[in-house]
Amino acid sequence: MKKLLTLLVVLTACSKAEISESYTGQQSVYFIYNTNAIYSGGIDSVNYTFVEKNSTVTQDTVWLPVRITGNAADHDRAIDLAVVTGKTTAVKDVHYKLLNYHMPGNSFATSLGIVLLRDASLRDTSLVLSLRLQPNAQFPELMKDTLMGDGTYYSRSQVRIVFTDRLTKPGNWDTYLVNFFGVYSEVKLRFIASVLGISTFPSSGAGALSYPTLQYYQNTVRNALLEYNGGNPPLTDENGNPVVIP
Repeated sequence: MKKLLTLLVVLTACSKAEISESYTGQQSVYFIYNTNAIYSGGIDSVNYTFVEKNSTVTQDTVWLPVRITGNAADHDRAIDLAVVTGKTTAVKDVHYKLLNYHMPGNSFATSLGIVLLRDASLRDTSLVLSLRLQPNAQFPELMKDTLMGDGTYYSRSQVRIVFTDRLTKPGNWDTYLVNFFGVYSEVKLRFIASVLGISTFPSSGAGALSYPTLQYYQNTVRNALLEYNGGNPPLTDENGNPVVIP
């Protein structure tokens, strides 16, 4: 029994030493994926839309969390982030801007801000911005592929942002939402989204909105439209018809 305990102590000590040596020896930075979210392109993809933002919003920032392996330093350390041109359809300074990034001193995690620009072209399409962390003198190693919860291997050094300002007519508009918001138009839905901060209104399933909730939304949008028309020319849709909330 004593020999067994001694062996276990030795093995435990060796394991701790190996883990410690490996941990302190690696200096890398990697993306923290949101494994609880469901993305159309995998957990290394982030979807963003300007549709639900006020019309005065011309840019927004998407924050990508990252973490390091190895020890924290007592000073800021540069993080190099590059665009993967072959997998990117967005145009620099037209659709996005990158900033200077660093890991703050005495920190193991931070977030990298990617500035998305609300260009008019986003109303007709969705664009992709593919990004990859680059090794540098501060973080010379990249993470090896890791098996994530969705059963797929990810490098943890790549992420892509899919963004748009394109509206999609809710499938339940003509059968249900028409009772609250009237005849559909793109201008009307964009105005509704800017007021409520949402552009979909499910009427069935677990996330279905109740009748009183939709009535509340209807009144909120109606009042916002009255306020808008009071200080501006009456809002008209893409067909030249006045926007009306019943």
